[in-house]
Amino acid sequence: MKIAIPVWNERVSTVFDAADELLIIEHGPGANPIRLRTDCLQNSMIARTSQLKALHVDILICGAITRSMQHRIEATGIRVISFVRGTIDEVFDAFCKGELGSRKHILPGCHPEHCLEKRRRRRGHAPITEQ
Repeated sequence: MKIAIPVWNERVSTVFDAADELLIIEHGPGANPIRLRTDCLQNSMIARTSQLKALHVDILICGAITRSMQHRIEATGIRVISFVRGTIDEVFDAFCKGELGSRKHILPGCHPEHCLEKRRRRRGHAPITEQ
């Protein structure tokens, strides 16, 4: 599985649409994660979506993202987990443990219940529990 996280100063970049750098983490059962950093080459929706597909990303974990960008990315089969904040290591660890729904990982200004409900409806996933 390949996970992409937009990075700024070793934290999840606040806005995916304006991020300059991506961290790609290749993660599989029983193996140590492989990390690769790459530049976000363009700011257009088409270019960013194409870059994620070319990198064979399965999941994008990001901060804020425009609705149109998120829909375009999800239309290619990439799962988007948005409105996330924290250091890269905290967020990746929380993802692996299934704890990204905790309040400490939700961007300020985003009411946790509203953001979590929006995530569930959009993806058709089971409820995310808060820690």
